[in-house]
Amino acid sequence: MVTRSQRGVTLALVEVLLLTVMVVDAASAQQTIKAKPTDVVPGRADRLFFRHVTARSIYYNVPRITSDSRTLMMRQDPRGVSALLRPVREAGAPSLAAPGKGAAAAGGFAFGPANFQPARGALMATAEPVREAARAAQSAPQAAARQMAAAPAALPPPAKPAETVAAAQPAAVLRNRDVLPDRNLDTVRPPPVTAEAKPYDPTGLTVGSFLVKPAVEIQAGYDTNPTRRAGGPGSPVAIVATEVSVRSQWERHQLNADFRGAYTEDTNVRSISHPTFEARAQGRYDVTEGTAVTGEARFVNDALTLPGALKLPRATSFGGSAGVLQKIGPTEIAFKGTADRVVFNDAVITANVPLRTQDRNYTQPGAQVRVTYVLTPTISPFVDMSFDRRNHDLQVDFNGQRRDSSGISARGGAVVNLGSLTGEASVGYLTRRMDSPLMPNVSGVIADATLAWAATDATTFVLVARSQASETPALNVSGILSRDVILQMDHQFEPWLVGTLRGGYGQDQFVGIGRTDQRMFVAAGGTYKMNRNIQLKSEVRTEWTRSNIVMNNFMAVVGVVGVRFQY
Repeated sequence: MVTRSQRGVTLALVEVLLLTVMVVDAASAQQTIKAKPTDVVPGRADRLFFRHVTARSIYYNVPRITSDSRTLMMRQDPRGVSALLRPVREAGAPSLAAPGKGAAAAGGFAFGPANFQPARGALMATAEPVREAARAAQSAPQAAARQMAAAPAALPPPAKPAETVAAAQPAAVLRNRDVLPDRNLDTVRPPPVTAEAKPYDPTGLTVGSFLVKPAVEIQAGYDTNPTRRAGGPGSPVAIVATEVSVRSQWERHQLNADFRGAYTEDTNVRSISHPTFEARAQGRYDVTEGTAVTGEARFVNDALTLPGALKLPRATSFGGSAGVLQKIGPTEIAFKGTADRVVFNDAVITANVPLRTQDRNYTQPGAQVRVTYVLTPTISPFVDMSFDRRNHDLQVDFNGQRRDSSGISARGGAVVNLGSLTGEASVGYLTRRMDSPLMPNVSGVIADATLAWAATDATTFVLVARSQASETPALNVSGILSRDVILQMDHQFEPWLVGTLRGGYGQDQFVGIGRTDQRMFVAAGGTYKMNRNIQLKSEVRTEWTRSNIVMNNFMAVVGVVGVRFQY
C-alpha cells in the first residue's frame, strides 16, 4: 500500500524531471540561432524555423529571435550592407523557395560548423552546443526555476532593421537615358535657322529610300571619382562610341531608327569599365488619311549607377509597343499596348562579395491612351493615361519581400508649335501600388517635358524633364520616385564654333525609409566644326549628390576632349 508521503515523493520527482526537460528546451530555444539559408522561409524574415533535436524531436517556432543572421551582420558592419542583402547558398543546397512554390529540405539541424556563409569582415553570433545546455540543466531545480524566470526578461524585444542601415544600402537605379548627365540634348533642339550652319551638317548616305547618317566619336580625359562614392579615387577615362541614324524618305508612312554603341574605359578602376548599347525603331503605317498603325521596338544594355561598386551591375531592357492612331475632326485618339522585359546582372561591392540581383528581373505589360484636341494650329492640349503591371520572376525577393506592383499615371499638358518654341509639356500624378500590404505605395506628382526654343538666330535652349518610379533591391524600399530636369543652352559664336552650357537637377525619394538624394550637375563644352565630317569637342562637367544620409554624398569632376567623325 502506497502511503501519502510516498505518493508525494513520487510526484515531486516527476515534477523535477519535467522541470529539467523544460529548462533544456527553453535554454536551447532561446539561444541565438545560426541558421542555414535553406532554413529561412522567404517572406518571414523575422522568424527562423528549424528542427531542434531533443528527446521529444519537436519542431519549434522561435519568434523571440530579434532578427535573422543577415540583420545581425548588417548591424556589425554597416559599410558592407550591400553584400548582406543576399544569403549565399551552400554548395549542393536547394534554392530558397517562395511560399506555395516549394518547401525547404527537411533534416536535422546541427549546432556546429558554420552553415551560413557571412560576408567578408562580418561576424555572426553562434549558438552554444546542445551539450552545454544539458550541462546547465543538471543544476538544482531552484536555480533552474530562477533561470527560466529570468530568461524571457533578458531577451531584447523584436526590432525592425535600423533605418540608417537600410538607407546606407546601394541603389542601382535604371534611369531614363534622356536625363543622364553626359547626354547632350542636341538631338531635340530646333533645326538651324541660319543658312551658314548647313554647310557643317552631315549629308549622310542614301540607301534605297532611307537616309543613313553614321558617326564615330572618340574621347579621352580624366574623372576624379569614377566610382561615384565619397573619397573615391580618380582615373583617366577613354570613351569610344559609334552611332547610326536611319530616316525614311517616303511621302506616306514612316520608319526611323537609331543605334548607338559605346565603351567606357577607366584605366585605374578597370572593374567598372563597361560597354553600352541602345537601339530604338519607330514606325507608322498610314491606313487611311485619318487612321494609322504605330509601332516601336527598343533595346538598352547598360551599366547602372551604383556608387562604390567594384563592378557595376548591368541591366538589359527590351520591349515594344503597338497601337492605333485615329483622327476624328480636331480630336486625335492614340491607343497602344506595351510589353517590356528587364533583366539585371550581378554587381561586385567589395572583393569577392557579389550583389545578387536576379530577384529584380521582371516583365511589364501595359497600356496607354492619349486624347489630343487641336485647339489652334499652334496649341494642342492633351490628356494621357497609362497603366502597367510589374511581374517579377521571383514572387519573393532575396530579402523576403514581395515586389510585384501595379502602376497608373495620369497627365495633362499641351503640344506647342509657336515657330521658335516647339515641343510638349505636362504634369500629373503617378501611383504604384505594391501587392504586399507591408510595402508602402510609391506615389507623387510628376512632370514631363521636351521643349526647344530658338531665342535668337545663334542661341537655342532645350528643356527636358522626366519622372519615373524605378526598382531597387534595397531592403524595405518599395521603389525610388525620381524626378529630373535638364536645361541646355547652345550659342553659335561662328557657324563653325558652338559653345554649350548645361545644368541639371534630380531628386530620388526612397519610399519606405525616408532617404532622399539630390543630384546636381553643371557642364560647359565647345564644338569646333572643321568641316562636314570632322568636329573637335571638349567638355568639363561637375556632378554632386547630397543626401540626408551623409555617407551617400559624393562629388566628381570629369574633363574630356575628343574628335567626332560623321558622314
